[in-house]
Amino acid sequence: MRPYLSIIGFLIFTFGVISVIMSLVGLKVTLMNFIYGHGVWTFVIQLLFIFGGMILFYVSRIDPAE
Repeated sequence: MRPYLSIIGFLIFTFGVISVIMSLVGLKVTLMNFIYGHGVWTFVIQLLFIFGGMILFYVSRIDPAE
């Protein structure tokens, strides 16, 4: 289960970063088309994707005994 959480966290982080970078240029990621058009909330959702992906990846990689 833990490797799957790592992959999911990494994908969420990657989509968030790519979405932010592409929106700076004026492009949109088709897979994430549902978050565009909400004004400031679009950027907040993109940041949640980035930090949520990092947190999920970190939590899946730490030892449960710690």
